[in-house]
Amino acid sequence: MSTSDKIIMISGRVSKDLALRDIADALFDDIESLKESEIVIDFSGVTSITRSFAHQYFLRKKSSKKNISEINMPTNIRKMFDIVENKYEKTKLIEIGSVKPIVV
Repeated sequence: MSTSDKIIMISGRVSKDLALRDIADALFDDIESLKESEIVIDFSGVTSITRSFAHQYFLRKKSSKKNISEINMPTNIRKMFDIVENKYEKTKLIEIGSVKPIVV
């Protein structure tokens, strides 16, 4: 992190409970309007996040022209981002190709 980075305290700017896609969009609309190209999002004080907020945040960050990084992210918040970023393999209950249909 350099002195030219812009730090955004998300708990103060948005909420300690991150809930709606529209809120994530509003946050990124603000970020895109900043003159700084390096943005640091500080998750200190954030207590909860919905899957919809995390997914929209992920999509907007991926498409942003800014270099955005996160600091002080609580474990539960990190886990939700891991889920929306598909870092976990889905467990297959059955292998579809190995099951024969039953005709009655």
